[in-house]
Amino acid sequence: MFKKILIVLFVCVSAHLAGLDKYNTAMGVHFGTSTSSGYSIRKWGESNAYQLTFAAYTSKNDHPYGIMRKNSISTGANYLWGLHDSERYKFYLMTGMSYTIRRVKEDSLWKSDDRWTVGAGPGFEFEFSDRFHVCIELPMTYNNRDDITMYIPSGGFYYYFK
Repeated sequence: MFKKILIVLFVCVSAHLAGLDKYNTAMGVHFGTSTSSGYSIRKWGESNAYQLTFAAYTSKNDHPYGIMRKNSISTGANYLWGLHDSERYKFYLMTGMSYTIRRVKEDSLWKSDDRWTVGAGPGFEFEFSDRFHVCIELPMTYNNRDDITMYIPSGGFYYYFK
């Protein structure tokens, strides 16, 4: 009898301790220039996090001088510096970069149109439940292809695993 009570007590305490631990690994979709757009993985540590994003896509449209086709692979790596963590949201400084390998076909000729973007700025991650979070970021970005520096918002939807 005593052994059964200890097992039940152990299970109850373990369940309680597991419930206290916040979810810290997420998968979702993210959209942005310095973060890249595509499927994303986000992993929070004690106060900071990293995020990796990847997408591959192709498109085709009619161009006045023939059919244009684009093939792209986009990757992004970001580091999130936690500034404030409350019950329902996180405030952080986002830093990172993305690189897009793009090939454009016009009139049977393939051309390279690769570009990279770097950015840094504030971000918020809002918690709608223990598992579903939405983030909004406003980084100052620099794009080497267009030589543009400006604020370009980014954001994502995430599902957190334990």
